[in-house]
Amino acid sequence: MKNDDGYIEFGAVFFLFFIAAIIAGCALYASSAINYSKASNRDFDNNLKADLLLDEIIEKMQPLALYGFDDKNNNLIISLHSEYSAYNLEIEDASSGWNLNFISDADLSDIGITSILFNDSSGAAFFTWRTANGLSVSKESWKEFIKEEAYDHVTDCGWLHRNGTASFAYRQISASYGVTDPEKLFPLVNNFPRMNINMVDPEILLPVLTRNSFAIERQNEKAGVLITRLKESSLTRSDIVSIMRVTENHPIMGYLGTKTAFWKINFTTAEALKVEALVAAMPLKNGAPQEIESYKLINRSIEK
Repeated sequence: MKNDDGYIEFGAVFFLFFIAAIIAGCALYASSAINYSKASNRDFDNNLKADLLLDEIIEKMQPLALYGFDDKNNNLIISLHSEYSAYNLEIEDASSGWNLNFISDADLSDIGITSILFNDSSGAAFFTWRTANGLSVSKESWKEFIKEEAYDHVTDCGWLHRNGTASFAYRQISASYGVTDPEKLFPLVNNFPRMNINMVDPEILLPVLTRNSFAIERQNEKAGVLITRLKESSLTRSDIVSIMRVTENHPIMGYLGTKTAFWKINFTTAEALKVEALVAAMPLKNGAPQEIESYKLINRSIEK
């Protein structure tokens, strides 16, 4: 960890949020050599081939950082699906939605948000559970609290936005690192928007678009326009600013973005190994809200 220059080692960030997965036996890229040493030479070779193929795919994803927005029709992603169709490659958004690890105190007191997410409509049961159990590495542990129709709109993966300092997550993270300055918790805490609106059901955005505390004039009218536009085509960040008539640094822009923060990659090798990986869009330090330095592998598992 480098606290002196305001940077948290990404390995340490990964450790904090995925320690439970490590204990459960999740295969990590950093520990692949240990896993290989316990396998036969053939297994070693096959796993190495899988890792090399994964590295190749991630390398070909790098130009994605230059796109103004990500959506399900992105030509780079489609071309990768086609190029690696023999491996049944799938690249999917893993972070767009409501991240209950990072949901703020204000979000949990907003009935517009809690009523669409939680079985009890208030989030009280989840609040009690999270206080007792802390942050989670899998949204499966939240299933009993979430409405069935909302489950697909919830994620356990994402960055913590720097305006989320009034949250359970930030208090836990800052205590873990002994740091209170969000700048010193980069990249875990950064200015990347919470969700890519082009990758979600537009209706789940309504509580944010009509939030009274954001003090947006004619908010219901503007929300209707934005949702209609989203159903017709993908939007850019400047589109959101224009439709909602807000500034670039308006609080709503901390929620609504057009770039995906984390991608899930799945494919099957010629040796019938199933590979699942999580890749992060690493934000550029001191860059614009959606400015990406590179895409990096966070973790991966290989199963027969």
